[in-house]
Amino acid sequence: MMRWMGLAAFWAASLHLGAWAQDTARPLLTPVAAADYTVSTYLAQGPSPWTPVEPSALRGLRPDFVVAADGSGTHSSLQAALDAVPSAGVESRRFVIGLAAGIYRGQVCLQTKAPVALVGLGSKPADARVVASRYAGERKRPGVDVGNPCMPAANAPAYGTFSSATLAIFSNDVQVSNLTIENDAMNGVRAGVGYPTDAAEAGGAQAVALMTQGDKIQLEGVHILGHQDTLYVRAAPGKAGDRVYVHQTLVSGDVDFIFGAGTLVIDDSTILSRAGRRTPGEGGYVLAPSTASQTPRGILVHNSRFISEAGVGVGSIALGRAWDQGIAKGAWQKSTSPNGQAVVRDSVLGAHLGPWAASTARRPFSASGDQANRLWEWNNHQVGAGDVAGQSPDWSRETLAPNDGWAAAKGGTLGGSDAGLEHTYTVRNRAELVAALAPRAFPRIVRVVGRIDLSTDANGRALGFADYRDPAFDPQAFLAAYDPAVWGKAPPSGPQEEARKRSVRRQAAQVVVKVPSRTTLVGVGADAAIVHGTLFLDSVDNVIIRNIHFSDAYDYFPAWDPKDNASGEWNSEYDNITLRAATHVWIDHCTFDDGSRPDEAEPVLLGRRVQRHDGLLDITQQSNWVTVSWNHFHHHDKTTLVGSSDSQALDDGKLKVTFHHNWYEHTRERTPRVRYGEVHVYNNLFEGGTEGPYPYGYSLGIGHQSRIYSDRNAWLTPPAVPTSQLLRGLKGHRFVDNGSTHNGLAADLLAELRVAQPAVNWVGDVGWKPSLFLAMDSVADVPARVRAGAGAGRGKAD
Repeated sequence: MMRWMGLAAFWAASLHLGAWAQDTARPLLTPVAAADYTVSTYLAQGPSPWTPVEPSALRGLRPDFVVAADGSGTHSSLQAALDAVPSAGVESRRFVIGLAAGIYRGQVCLQTKAPVALVGLGSKPADARVVASRYAGERKRPGVDVGNPCMPAANAPAYGTFSSATLAIFSNDVQVSNLTIENDAMNGVRAGVGYPTDAAEAGGAQAVALMTQGDKIQLEGVHILGHQDTLYVRAAPGKAGDRVYVHQTLVSGDVDFIFGAGTLVIDDSTILSRAGRRTPGEGGYVLAPSTASQTPRGILVHNSRFISEAGVGVGSIALGRAWDQGIAKGAWQKSTSPNGQAVVRDSVLGAHLGPWAASTARRPFSASGDQANRLWEWNNHQVGAGDVAGQSPDWSRETLAPNDGWAAAKGGTLGGSDAGLEHTYTVRNRAELVAALAPRAFPRIVRVVGRIDLSTDANGRALGFADYRDPAFDPQAFLAAYDPAVWGKAPPSGPQEEARKRSVRRQAAQVVVKVPSRTTLVGVGADAAIVHGTLFLDSVDNVIIRNIHFSDAYDYFPAWDPKDNASGEWNSEYDNITLRAATHVWIDHCTFDDGSRPDEAEPVLLGRRVQRHDGLLDITQQSNWVTVSWNHFHHHDKTTLVGSSDSQALDDGKLKVTFHHNWYEHTRERTPRVRYGEVHVYNNLFEGGTEGPYPYGYSLGIGHQSRIYSDRNAWLTPPAVPTSQLLRGLKGHRFVDNGSTHNGLAADLLAELRVAQPAVNWVGDVGWKPSLFLAMDSVADVPARVRAGAGAGRGKAD
């Protein structure tokens, strides 16, 4: 088994493999077959079905033995602690071994013991490390070196692959959590430099980190690190049911680094292809199953992320190949030779990955015929290669560029870019999103795959009015009680209003999701979406949100305010994204709209049309240092507030926001409406019409104590919309614009304000001048560039 590759290209383009036509090098399961290749069906392959324990059950276990290198525990070596566990059959209870923080060098064997839980006692997997440095071609000292005690190579001149293992688990019912298992024998090798002579001559660079041969082995939150042959899952002779379940774990390597004949499930984990041992672009393999031909299931990778280190070429790593174990080139025989089986499904595949490859016995890869392979995919998302030097940007770790608007101030906006791989999540539904965004004090990256509906229950069932309604709330009784002809102008109160508020709280508890500090939330591919709810950034710092379509934050229980305007108004509760006291926020390449339930389709009740949607993006209550760039806001009424109220005096000196290269298409007003803030608006495109459900009202609302500085924005409207309508004075009196146009003609926006509102003492000085901005486009180029590049799924318009 040989070859290799690399944290390169990620989010610009996406291929949804579940929708591909059959590719002979990328065969897909049929929908019927996909239902038979699941986590539960793989784990049922054995003496009896197996359900691994919940990760929470492994936390807080009280150790029977503690291993500490400084001698403060019951044992100073892991092998000594394992040797102290009774043999299988002597005891049936589980023995817990705690591994204190530290580095434990040496090869370790757990063999035929009572059930064991091996738990790192540090705060993260890297704190407790089990490390060895043996590799297959390494020459042994006669009579001294043996190799791993579970598979010793006592009489062999070199260690060989199997005996190189750092940790071997040859025992049943074992749990391992929160530690690192590493073989660092090849760590110093870089593109041929430092390569061991014996390994080079013998082709023996295989260096196993973890080798298993046993049933019901579970790994939770473990780092398994190596290069070639990192994770080896064996099946005992004549026994195909040796099952291993790997969850929320990092596995790294370069060649055939996940391999073997056992039954292996890798779930919600990160698989890292490493660079360095060969020249850039030279290939490698990820999976290498050697499943017996009569065994239906071998390796399953589910809901996981395949990423690579920098320097790994696009398309240079094969997703895998069959390991025809023990079969010479050209000698493979159907039914008697191994025929490795693997399925990769519901996962994110980096641009470094290419198709399946020919087997180790040089059996050509084929999905049919006498030599057919058993390697398939289903419902994966592959990140495209982009168009710049063969690579695309890894948006998940990208930070805001220096000078890119107000969010670049005071240290800039990093989001969760420095998240560890154990805090990098891929989410596909509400439950996974909420779990990934749970309030904990570490940076995180959350990758959104597909459409996430926030208004769904744990089983994915859509929730609606009947699910959220308080039993006492009666819509008809509400209308009768607060009819202006009966109730008048007083704020609603009483049983029906209280029941409505309880209904609101029930809906909000479901559809409002809080985003913690130091988070990057990024959509994978062109179809990532979050619908029917609100992302709430409340008193947080450093958040990046990119490449997601936000739609239809629908309020089933809007409030009636009889004092809002002359005849009263319905007011809804939910924005697609709400910022309150949030700082250092970058919202980029997202799309915002009302979805398939526009307010225009709602009935007129109490004399006013019911409003189900509030803002698309609101930035309020001392939020500061925000950049909103390359987004598409469309078909909506009241789009964005910067500042919620004239009475919010604490907003003075805050609300520093930059809007650039955004596309406002058929948005009636508030793009944005500003109070207090120092807001830079440049290179945006505003398109409106006089017909349809969202007739143009105005774009920039100049509110109380606002200081808007406008540069090179383009407005395109029907001729019936005068230039004076582009702006609206709303108790503000300061405004600056440079170089903006209306229907291709230069527009003196300040002069238009003075004509439209002569009673206001308009001042062409806002008391500040932007210093944080990228190179501005010519205003003539704005419409084409913004249309081409703004919104989710568009990539960059560089």
